[in-house]
Amino acid sequence: MTTTTVKRWTGRSLDARRAERREMLIAAGVRLYGTQGFHGTGVRAICREAGLTERYFYESFANGEELLLAAFNEVIQALLTQIVEADEPGKSAKHRVRRMLGAYYAALRAHPAAARVFLIEIVGVSPEIDDAIRQSMHDLSSPLFAALASDQNGHWRGDPLLRRGIEGGLLHIALDWGANNYIHSVDTVINAAWPLCLAATSRLDDEPDMSG
Repeated sequence: MTTTTVKRWTGRSLDARRAERREMLIAAGVRLYGTQGFHGTGVRAICREAGLTERYFYESFANGEELLLAAFNEVIQALLTQIVEADEPGKSAKHRVRRMLGAYYAALRAHPAAARVFLIEIVGVSPEIDDAIRQSMHDLSSPLFAALASDQNGHWRGDPLLRRGIEGGLLHIALDWGANNYIHSVDTVINAAWPLCLAATSRLDDEPDMSG
C-alpha cells in the first residue's frame, strides 16, 4: 500500500474507510467493465484500477458479479437523478417527457463507459441481475409515466404490458444509438422515442408541439 493510500485512511472511522474503498471499487468497475467488458475484467484488474489490494475487494464484494451489480445500480441512480432533475412540473406532459428523454439519452452519450455497463455488460450474467434490469427499466420510466398520467395522483393506469413494451423500445433505441457511436443528435433520438411515449396515452394528441 502506498504512502498516499495510508494518508487517505488516517483519522477516519473504520466504516468510513470501508465505504470509501467500496466506492473506489465501484468507480473502477464502471470504468473497466464499460471499456474492457465484464468477462474480460478480473478482480486483480479492478484492484489495480482502484489502487487497492484484493483483500479490500473481498471486504466489500464476494466476486465480480456482485461488483457488476453494484456498478449497474450506481449507473441507474445517476441516470434517474438526471431524469428527475430535468422534469419541469407545471409544463405540458409532452414538454416534460421530452425534457426527461433528453436527459436520459444525453447522459448515456456523455458517459459511454457507464452506458455500456447499463446497456450491454449487465445482460445475461445471472437471474438476479436480470431481475435488477427489469426493476431498473421500471424505475427509470416511472417519471415519464407520471408525467403522462391521467389521474391527479400521478399514477399511470394503463396496460402493464404496454408499459413494458414502451420501456423496451426506449432501451433499444439507446442500444442502437450507442452501437452506431452516437452519430445522431440527441434531438433526433428524442424524436424517434417520443411516439413510443405517445402510445402510452391518447391524452396528448391535441397538445401543441413543444419540441422547439
